[in-house]
Amino acid sequence: METVKQQIEVSLGDRSYPIYAGSGLVSSFAATCQNHGIRSRVVLLTDSTVARWYLKPIEKNLVHFGFQVLPVIIPPGEEQKSLARANNVFTAMLKAGVGRASALIALGGGVVGDLGGFIAATYHRGIDLVQVPTTLLSQVDSSIGGKTAVNHALGKNMIGAFYQPKFVWTDMDCLKTLPEREIVCGLGEIIKYGVIADEKFFSYLENHLPRVLRLDRDEIRHVQATCSTIKAGLVSRDEKESGIRVILNFGHTIGHALEAAGHFNVLKHGEAVLLGMAAESYIAKELGMISSQAHERIVALIGRVPLKTRLDTLSRSKVQSAMSHDKKSVSGKKRFVLPTRIGEVKVVENVEPKLISESLQQIFKKGRKAPTG
Repeated sequence: METVKQQIEVSLGDRSYPIYAGSGLVSSFAATCQNHGIRSRVVLLTDSTVARWYLKPIEKNLVHFGFQVLPVIIPPGEEQKSLARANNVFTAMLKAGVGRASALIALGGGVVGDLGGFIAATYHRGIDLVQVPTTLLSQVDSSIGGKTAVNHALGKNMIGAFYQPKFVWTDMDCLKTLPEREIVCGLGEIIKYGVIADEKFFSYLENHLPRVLRLDRDEIRHVQATCSTIKAGLVSRDEKESGIRVILNFGHTIGHALEAAGHFNVLKHGEAVLLGMAAESYIAKELGMISSQAHERIVALIGRVPLKTRLDTLSRSKVQSAMSHDKKSVSGKKRFVLPTRIGEVKVVENVEPKLISESLQQIFKKGRKAPTG
């Protein structure tokens, strides 16, 4: 039996939309699409891993309600966030005669959500988009806020648009099929919210981390609601990241560089954000912005997340080189979001390269045996 337990609004005037969250939601998905004016022709974009579990139930529900469904299945992995893959999907849609009066449903994790959003934003200059996130990371973060993008060889998320969905549909039951690594990735973004905006939530994670990692229902419901509410509030105030929304990038300046330095196949996004937050917290401590005690709390909580990926193939020089192409640079200056206390952050530019290198050394030496570059 379907139960929508949460409904959180992203307030953007005539582009406002709800985030629905609950469990057992499949049987009411198509009716919700109709309630939001989704046209009868839909493209259902997913990857082969998610398709094994959720494509048929979602497709069956849509067909039952009279929708014409074009399933498009792509391989999994960050490398799918490319112009080449987007072009392949465009071709499939054009060959099938998908017109402007259609919608794209992005069923999957952050990669499918970002790619699907980019395709929806650009196909026929924009078609309706519905986000159906299936990973912990995408449910608490990437499906919300309208950031869509594909990667370029010179940087992550370099080509994209702000394009809001009609609604976000979050079913906790999808988390049951996640491998441990995907749960770890979700913790990267979850911990971020505690550091940037909510010390009480950070303390909650300190006290409940094992239960969150086990995906206990009450804890995950609380985590989803807290993260979604914080992000919805930031997006509502600053849709296109010209002001307060930038604080969501805590851990991402170094995190994106770690991903890029490994050609996106050493670290997944959430893993890189975990390490990026530890490194950027160290920078804040060394700059006198945050107390040693607060820094140690951040590092200690991150250290309790079972991150098993090793960094042996990376080096500080590779990571710092990758940072030079990051789109968060402003007028050539690297921009960091650094904590001033747990629950508050500040944007800082012109961090010395030596300090950045020291921060990388800190995360490399935490039992991860990477060369120093």
